[in-house]
Amino acid sequence: MRADWLPGLSEAGRQALVDYGVSLVVDLRSERESDEEPLPLPVRREPMDPRPVPAAWDWPSMREAYLALADRYRGELARALTALGSAEPPVAVHCAGGRDRTGIACGMAQWLAGVEQDAIAADHALSDESWAPFNAEWLSQAPDETERERRRRVSKPAGRTLVEVLEEIEAREGIRSFLLGAGADERALDRLVARLRGEA
Repeated sequence: MRADWLPGLSEAGRQALVDYGVSLVVDLRSERESDEEPLPLPVRREPMDPRPVPAAWDWPSMREAYLALADRYRGELARALTALGSAEPPVAVHCAGGRDRTGIACGMAQWLAGVEQDAIAADHALSDESWAPFNAEWLSQAPDETERERRRRVSKPAGRTLVEVLEEIEAREGIRSFLLGAGADERALDRLVARLRGEA
């Protein structure tokens, strides 16, 4: 399951995760983003903090931000997908908004499973639909115009950007090779792919 800020769930929402049978939550947020009450489930943390990555924080474009995040946090992505493939399903993965860091991780998994590119883009676009009602308030809370403009760039709908980023990584080195080279467990990746394809 691709999700946004799971620790922000109500008590009923937290119990729903347990009742649904989620065996593991992979949290891609940084330490500074995670000071809330722990979830009532095992959590694997693979922090992908955008702040130390200029292109990911300044966000000149989504493409540049995603490529920079993927390159800087190869190991975290490899370990996250290994964890998702190693745990008993269902599993959940989240960051703060569920679109960017989580979108890259889930997009890579979908790509490996042979999901059609239009379907990957459509799934990714669901986050923009979910966050659209909150964007105006987020922009209004910016402390200055520079930050407000950055937030405008961040909140711009993704379109096919994730697919284009995946295509670029695939052409450059192959997404599977990208993950294996960063330490992903091959058998775990195979299990993850089989589950996404409904073969396991």
